[in-house]
Amino acid sequence: MTAQIFSERLRALRAEMAAHDIDGWVIGREDMYQGEEVPAGDERLAYISGFTGSAGTAIIFAEHAALFSDGRYSLQMEKQTDAAAWSCHTMPDIDIGAWLKTQTLTSRTIGVDARLITLSAFDKLSAVMRESGLSLKAMAFNPVDMIWQDRPIADVTPAHIMADDIAGETIDSKLDRLADRLTDFGCDAVLLSRTDAVNWLANIRGHDLACTPVTLAFALYHRENGLIILADRQRMLPVLNEHMAVVPLEQLDELLEPIAGCDFMIDPASLPKALHQVISDSDVNIVTAPCPVTKMKAQKNPVELDGFRKAHQIDGIAMAEFLCWLDHADVSQMRESAVADKLLSMRATHPDFMSPSFETIAGTGANGAIVHYRAVAGHDSLIQNDSLFLLDSGAHYRFGTTDITRTILIGDADAEMRRAFTAVLQGHIALARAHVPVGTTGLQLDTIARAPIWSAGLDYAHGTGHGVGHVLSVHEGPASISKRGSLSVAAGMVLSNEPGYYKTGSWGIRIENLIAVKASGTDDFIEFETLTMTPIDRRLIDKTMLSEAEIAWVDIYHQWVLSQIGADVSPPCQAWLIAACAPL
Repeated sequence: MTAQIFSERLRALRAEMAAHDIDGWVIGREDMYQGEEVPAGDERLAYISGFTGSAGTAIIFAEHAALFSDGRYSLQMEKQTDAAAWSCHTMPDIDIGAWLKTQTLTSRTIGVDARLITLSAFDKLSAVMRESGLSLKAMAFNPVDMIWQDRPIADVTPAHIMADDIAGETIDSKLDRLADRLTDFGCDAVLLSRTDAVNWLANIRGHDLACTPVTLAFALYHRENGLIILADRQRMLPVLNEHMAVVPLEQLDELLEPIAGCDFMIDPASLPKALHQVISDSDVNIVTAPCPVTKMKAQKNPVELDGFRKAHQIDGIAMAEFLCWLDHADVSQMRESAVADKLLSMRATHPDFMSPSFETIAGTGANGAIVHYRAVAGHDSLIQNDSLFLLDSGAHYRFGTTDITRTILIGDADAEMRRAFTAVLQGHIALARAHVPVGTTGLQLDTIARAPIWSAGLDYAHGTGHGVGHVLSVHEGPASISKRGSLSVAAGMVLSNEPGYYKTGSWGIRIENLIAVKASGTDDFIEFETLTMTPIDRRLIDKTMLSEAEIAWVDIYHQWVLSQIGADVSPPCQAWLIAACAPL
């Protein structure tokens, strides 16, 4: 789209703001359910700015507009927005509060859609604005929706059951464990405002999002009255059973009347401000706490872990076939989006394939340096020769989820590419081999991965790893391996191991496998099981930089990959795989 189109949208939005006596408006990249992926009709930030990243916040005034996101999107923000209309800022280098203090904006009212901001986010942003003499107001309307004439309408899709032999635990057992957690907090009931938590607890999945197999819903659970899913009844009919009831979200106030006086748990970090108002107007006693289901679902049971292993074996075969094809294809006239589509088509041939787990990141050359670059057909680049091709992709299968990044050499590499790639590989190996005490935090693990990369004088602006849901969100909490990873990782968690390095304007490098946390044979220690089964590009490894232990890790990993998938690939791919997995 042209800059003129986005300029016209800004003008229309500002006219609506003026008509409602609002001096400014906040637009986040969220829907009511606060997941990382949102339906097309909730992509308000992209509609108004052109920025398509998975995280970001815009503040629009009559005179100017500012966009904020994190280090993953520094380059993408600048590339996708009109510099004449937007100023782009990378957090935490410049956050919203710091920017506001540079403006002359006192005594103004800033609006935000009460459905689309959590209670915690509203309180935090409100405090930031007060420091600059501004007032944040939660509104029941959204001016973006008023000007978005062709806003997509989501299809109504039915939910489906996840069988107990795939979930590994019955809904009865999960509800009993949830009841115990509420007892620990002295609570009678809880409103679950994280969609992935609702889907996991009820052993259901859905098709409301393209890459996250969930049914968008909230839930109310009472220790005596049971589980009530807050969603459209027609969508829930296929999964209704004796363990749950379904009531429209609009009737939440009626559900709260019979439990007046009870101690009622909410999660401020995920509860929309609009729903908090409904609860505040009732007679329940509000108790704030993190979602009690989040940690339950993060620690996978043995059946879920087996599902992950099975999914990675299937995915490893698809990846090997794809990499073999890519190695033999003439890519000189091939575009990034076409390569991504080819990989998706190869995954989709398996009968247990459900969907991609996120939109594939396929970046050649300088595009690979944009951490979460999105190749859009018609606006993407031809694959560059003598450069690096960064491919970050994943899939949901019926019983498990994958997420893998490989940096692939196209043509010949120079010494700088090999040096940076090998340093990133050393960081990846350091985390994969880590043997650490129980209670080790994500921040501590992040440092383990970065240390070899720092030694080479390099660094990266994103976290080293995120949690992965079981046929749910490919990015899940509560733990992360990052500079903000204050929580400890625990046995049963599945996380990513994905250090990188990005040379702006030239190329990007990332090596990502999924790892499962497991108890070590040594008391009170944990270690990691690598789940991903795909060769690492040996052509980019500078063996002289590696220690004997690091060389052994690469060789053992490749022989394991070959043993797991070698017999199941096609004959041409088998020959390719043997060479790709040859000892260093």
